[in-house]
Amino acid sequence: MMKKTIFFILAAVVVVISYMPLFFGGYVYNEEQAMRRFHPAYTGDKLYEKIGNQHKLIVWHDGHVKIVTAVESKWGLLHRVKNAVVLEHRTEEGPFTRIWSASRNGDGMYDTLLAVETPEPNSKKILVTNEPWEDKLIDNLDQIKASSGIYIEMDVEQGYAVEYESLPYGQTGGFIFRSIDAEGNIISVHP
Repeated sequence: MMKKTIFFILAAVVVVISYMPLFFGGYVYNEEQAMRRFHPAYTGDKLYEKIGNQHKLIVWHDGHVKIVTAVESKWGLLHRVKNAVVLEHRTEEGPFTRIWSASRNGDGMYDTLLAVETPEPNSKKILVTNEPWEDKLIDNLDQIKASSGIYIEMDVEQGYAVEYESLPYGQTGGFIFRSIDAEGNIISVHP
């Protein structure tokens, strides 16, 4: 009798552990599974990764395009893809490739994924702002900061700059991306 009880308790624990992630919004037990659930063709070809507080930003290549993925971790045990963007040139020409994506998080804020790939060897930071502009962009960093609702500096590492921020509704969008060198000079601008 005691052996049957222990067996049923162990079986119940195994079933609960196996199906627990389903009750937490699509989480799985490891990052690799989370990436495969998001994109079944995921091969693990990571080009760059940045570790944040509760998420990891991964730039990877699927054989055709580069994808930037924000993987959220809960308790260091459960993982899921929170947001992703394809990092590729659009029809317009620009000095670097940039993309962003935002999704509402329920607090009146938007979880925003910003990503840049730059071939510029002197680029050390990417500055993301949303100041109003008409015909001429501001080229003084102090004026840019004073007139922007959003002012995000992203470090360029291995040719990539990625960030995952929670931004207010009214400030999400209209971004201007600037490449900055080590001395703080603007190298190029991509509105």
